[in-house]
Amino acid sequence: MGKQLVIIGGGAAGPSVAAEARRRDSELKITMIERGDYVSYAACPIPYYIGDYIKDYRRLVIRTPEEFIRTGVDVKLRANVEAIDVDKGLVYVSDGSVLPYDNLVLATGAKAVRPDIPGIDSEGVFVLRNLGDALQVKSFIVENRCRRAVLLGGGFIALEMSEALRSIGIETTMVIRRDRPVPHWDPEFTDVILKELEKNQVNFLPEAKLKAIERVTDAKLCLHTDKGTIETDLIILGLGVRPETSLAEAIGLRLGDTGAISVDSRQRTSREEIYAVGDCCEVYHRIAKKWVYRPLGDIANKQGRTAGINIGGGNAEFAGIVGAQSFKLFSLEVGTTGIMEDEARQAGYDPVSNLVWGNPVARPMSRGERLGIKLVADRKTGKLLGAQAVGDKGAVWRINCLSVALWQGLTVQEIGYLDFAYAPPFGGAWDAIHVAAHALMRKL
Repeated sequence: MGKQLVIIGGGAAGPSVAAEARRRDSELKITMIERGDYVSYAACPIPYYIGDYIKDYRRLVIRTPEEFIRTGVDVKLRANVEAIDVDKGLVYVSDGSVLPYDNLVLATGAKAVRPDIPGIDSEGVFVLRNLGDALQVKSFIVENRCRRAVLLGGGFIALEMSEALRSIGIETTMVIRRDRPVPHWDPEFTDVILKELEKNQVNFLPEAKLKAIERVTDAKLCLHTDKGTIETDLIILGLGVRPETSLAEAIGLRLGDTGAISVDSRQRTSREEIYAVGDCCEVYHRIAKKWVYRPLGDIANKQGRTAGINIGGGNAEFAGIVGAQSFKLFSLEVGTTGIMEDEARQAGYDPVSNLVWGNPVARPMSRGERLGIKLVADRKTGKLLGAQAVGDKGAVWRINCLSVALWQGLTVQEIGYLDFAYAPPFGGAWDAIHVAAHALMRKL
């Protein structure tokens, strides 16, 4: 009889563990436990499903439970883990089963931040953490013929959802507690984001304190703030997430400074036989030189594969991240990588930065498109520390290039002479990256 692997959580990271461990060890007995109705789905495209760009939710499903079962992975849906006995190596499940394990994987994900205000649990108030949430939101919009929505928060999910809701004709208001969305972006770039929201008729209410949510009729909610009351048909919370660590804490696993589960480069926790992957655990940031919390789907998949290789008998380490992120907002591409000035100083660097505006294509082919790039470097070494880009086109591929530069530890001078695939439709002979690098070199 082969070893037994139990995976708690079936979003992105857990199924990656199961698939890779199965490929490595055909004798391994694998059970995956999921409290919801779906496993192995892509959560990041959820706004595009709600906005009707993706018509069929099944396109978000990567692998069904039946497909896992055919590979010898047992899947328990709508099941909760009630207790774990680490001394005996047993998992107690709400369906009455008791599962022995040689290796246990926590892929418990994250939970949405919910403000402690009256009415937060009212019908018509939603979070967007999983596929089940997306189906509920879309069904509610259709069944109630929603025409007004409020988004609480100014992060990626709220911004992407603003485009999704406007694309299906819903009047949208974004309410945030700060003065601007995505506050870690350079103010010059968030000004562009605010103009894009305004251009697309997204109402924006900054520096608002939430007081209460009231359901006044079967079809209407009222959000009460210190800046007035907003009538709406539905409210979507986009206030961030926290790692789901209740099981980890119950069995005494070490948590990191971020509050997420502490892991090593092999995804092992403080107990050698237990692994953690995905939004419940930390990840090492190669530029900040510390363990951070970054609940992103691509990271979850890489962590899951790393754990699966090791559990299946291989030898793998996850080398960490440089902090690359991106999102689309109507006609804008927005991306970032690495660290900005404040975090750089905290990490012991002496940061120097510069922001330039240029063209995403060669000047003769320009139709007025704009591309802004901000670079941050260390004054002492000249090495790149971080970058941000906002533009009508070409921002994200530039951020991807700069992420590779960060990974390799390139200096700004080296970046200023990188060899790109030049053609006028894609950039100038001196690309926007070259221009930004040379402008920053003059400050070093």
